[in-house]
Amino acid sequence: MKKKNIGAVFALYPTPDTIIGTEVDGKVNWVNIAHIGIVGMDKVMLSMHKSHYSNKGIKQNKTASVNLVNKDMLIKADYVGIVSGHKVDKSDVFEYYYGNLKAAPLIKDSPISMECELVDNYETEDEDNFILKVVNTYVNEDVLDENGNIAYEKAKPVLFEMPTKSYLETGNKVGNCWSDGKKFK
Repeated sequence: MKKKNIGAVFALYPTPDTIIGTEVDGKVNWVNIAHIGIVGMDKVMLSMHKSHYSNKGIKQNKTASVNLVNKDMLIKADYVGIVSGHKVDKSDVFEYYYGNLKAAPLIKDSPISMECELVDNYETEDEDNFILKVVNTYVNEDVLDENGNIAYEKAKPVLFEMPTKSYLETGNKVGNCWSDGKKFK
């Protein structure tokens, strides 16, 4: 197939859609963040524009939660990404609980939630790039497989796709890692 150069398009989408939970001045706040990545085997990076209200809470408390979004949560998830905590109290949008870390509220309806501690912030001109260490992960029992591992085909996390401003649903297993490639030769 013929290839076309489309310029300097960042083409790593889709990414997991997440809701970040924190407290700002002692009050719960939520923000929808999809610019998230894996750092090593125990950390995540949140790339958040410096204008986000939640950044203040992450810096204050040095904790945050990362909650994966499923289709049932999508309307609320999109809402907390549209409105700013600078102007709107978002504390009652989701029912929440706390694990072991204070100031890192976890969403009850999220199939997978992680409590995280702030390790570092790599600042760029417009972004705070928070490096968070995962301390605990809370998972709905119905999304675990028979070995106690997360079965993402059951959790069906929503993905964010920037170029078309769309949400996608995951869930279909298409292969086996570190196994299917053995069939190549």
